[in-house]
Amino acid sequence: MHDIHDTTRPATSARLAILLRHATAETHDAVERLPLMARLTSPSVTREDYLDYLHALAEVYAALEGSLLDALDEAIRNDLGVRPKLPAILEDLAEQGQPHIPHPSTQLAPTGSGAALGGLYVLEGATLGGRVIAKHLRRCLGPALGSAGFLDFHGEQSSAAWKRFASILDSLPAHGRMDPTEVIAGACTTFSMVHRMLEGAGAPSAPAQAGPEHAGPRGSGGRCLAASIAAHHED
Repeated sequence: MHDIHDTTRPATSARLAILLRHATAETHDAVERLPLMARLTSPSVTREDYLDYLHALAEVYAALEGSLLDALDEAIRNDLGVRPKLPAILEDLAEQGQPHIPHPSTQLAPTGSGAALGGLYVLEGATLGGRVIAKHLRRCLGPALGSAGFLDFHGEQSSAAWKRFASILDSLPAHGRMDPTEVIAGACTTFSMVHRMLEGAGAPSAPAQAGPEHAGPRGSGGRCLAASIAAHHED
């Protein structure tokens, strides 16, 4: 993990969103290389690959999202414009005839408002790059993709929604409402949890038979949950 905790300058001397990007870069790259993510953007992606991805993301968001949202003050949640994404994932699975009940998870989301904000940075980032993935899947899968409500969560407002999130994120330490060190630690912890959960997820067979032993075909590199977190730093 990149060491952004430079003791020669305070963390607030740079934008928090940029510090978070650098702090999570190594884990971001590791998630990109996971077979589940590579298959999703391969030219030979299948509907089963997409279903594997949705099932895996349902487990990730079920384990982390609720706790992270609950740890933040309601006013900050409203300012950030964050809305739960798990319902959209479950609706996409139901539309595909794949109702999903998340398993009890041993993963514990970071506690404390600063750490939770860092965790939400990781999860919220998926909604911008998701539009790119949705376009790729529509080209490859056609109508079989369905509505893709999670990948296209904010629709045409995806860029605006992220810019709002990043703007509020950057403003909180400046107003003394968050400790940037805690936010960065929470993001790193959450991203590592996401990597562990996705590492063993997804096989080319039916999702019910998913297992960690299948590496799957490699594409050009997974560009959804991880890559979108890098892609949204265009503002």
